[in-house]
Amino acid sequence: MQSKKNSEEKKWDTILPLKVMICPTRKRLNSIERVTQVIADMIVSDYVPLNIVEGQRFPATAPDYTVPCRKTIRSRIQKRYDVERDHLKSELECVSSAAITTDTWTSTSTESYITVTEHHVSEKWELKSNVLMTRAMPERHTGENLANRLKDCVSEFDLDSKVKTCVHDNARNMDCAGKLCEDWGDLGCFGHTLQLCLKPAMELTAVSKVISRCRKLVGHFKHSTTLTAEMHERQKAMGVPEHTLVQDVVTRWNSTYQMMTRLVEQRRVVSDILLDPKLSKKEDSVLNLKEYEWDLIGELSDILRPLADTTDYMCTERCVSVSEIYPIVCGLVNRRLVASNTDSNTASRVKEVIREDLIRRYQPSSDTAAESTAALGALLDPRYKKLPFFSSQQRKITHGALESCLEDLPLRLPASDVNNCEETPSKRRKLDFLDFGSPERTSEDEVQSYLSEKMVSGTDPLLWWRDNEERFPKIVIVAKRVLAVPATSVPSERIFSATGLLINKLRNRLSSEIVENIIFLNKNEVNITEAD
Repeated sequence: MQSKKNSEEKKWDTILPLKVMICPTRKRLNSIERVTQVIADMIVSDYVPLNIVEGQRFPATAPDYTVPCRKTIRSRIQKRYDVERDHLKSELECVSSAAITTDTWTSTSTESYITVTEHHVSEKWELKSNVLMTRAMPERHTGENLANRLKDCVSEFDLDSKVKTCVHDNARNMDCAGKLCEDWGDLGCFGHTLQLCLKPAMELTAVSKVISRCRKLVGHFKHSTTLTAEMHERQKAMGVPEHTLVQDVVTRWNSTYQMMTRLVEQRRVVSDILLDPKLSKKEDSVLNLKEYEWDLIGELSDILRPLADTTDYMCTERCVSVSEIYPIVCGLVNRRLVASNTDSNTASRVKEVIREDLIRRYQPSSDTAAESTAALGALLDPRYKKLPFFSSQQRKITHGALESCLEDLPLRLPASDVNNCEETPSKRRKLDFLDFGSPERTSEDEVQSYLSEKMVSGTDPLLWWRDNEERFPKIVIVAKRVLAVPATSVPSERIFSATGLLINKLRNRLSSEIVENIIFLNKNEVNITEAD
């Protein structure tokens, strides 16, 4: 009997290591309430179902502890959400300016949500991001309703007059909402805009035909375990990377790029298998791409590679600033998307279509572009402050935009400058009326001083400003505001993936309130146990 008991305890030690975490006899968990909070924290941090506490064997992990029902766990999560939301509001009181991103989505239970994230640069020049809300939105997603939701969220966190820019996708209702929110600027998601620029190119007749052929070829291998196994064997024999083929998703152009790139890599193996009568039927050989089609997908892969790299870079975990937009756009337009003599007619046309759409949407040579928040961000980024991708006329306009921002600021001198202005008596001075002091440093002087220095490549712009803020006391205020603006709405879109783990087919009855509570605590990295 004792052996059976020991065996049972060993089994649960293996299956559920959380026994160490929630056993109330441990020193660091000195109360029953503390244990309950640890369970709630586990549910928040790992998206564990609330009803785990009602599992048949869950009580066995802590025999001396009465496991609470899920209503109790829910109340602990809601209580912590209320506390942490108020704590975040108090933290944001010290923020002088912020940017927000937003997006809408629908859960597997067909419930619509709106997500809003906030971004600002702290006093220590660290980029801070917070999820403000992930809230059910049952009403129609009209521009007016979306605008009202955004305004309510901003007011709820006392960010009125602090939000300077809202980043969102290019959907019509979002554009309409942006225009209705007159208290802050409006910026379309760079990632979404890039996707829109690629869509016409992917729909060109020659391109769409070869993509369709690629899908059929990949599908043929994906549906055959025999071909897949043979592919692995021949990869080893031929010294080809042991990668599987990629089936694309029609709505995601980068997956189409990955499909073509992988086919080019595996061309020898794929062709060899399709031409082997022992493995493929005679009619299957028509699935193999023709020579000119192989050449075309190779060209398309080369054209799309810098665009795919750009997308991956812009969607990194750490928010990419708006300062990157025009350097990337101009680099693509003036370098990567310029047709060369070696390009085929189709490849030249693809470059032309993407290039023209980028120019139409961002107008990189226009005065409008030079006045934009993105251009101002590039000017305030020490890596791009010379604006080498703009004309001299555009640079003057952007400089003027910065000086205009500085004119709206109150005069503020850092303590070090104030101390330096204190009068030091001179041994030889006799006529006090001849001491006129130093002339006041104007905004124009500060801008010229900033621009006179060389660009600093490969540096973090926030770290550079942290080390140089005392030298440019006025510009630094604008830099802190502009460099906090994300280039994409990825921070909001990333919530969709996280919520997909929380709401699924086996767990689709969670109330929208508890969904918001868990997402808020999880994404803002609140530890319920440590918080108490």
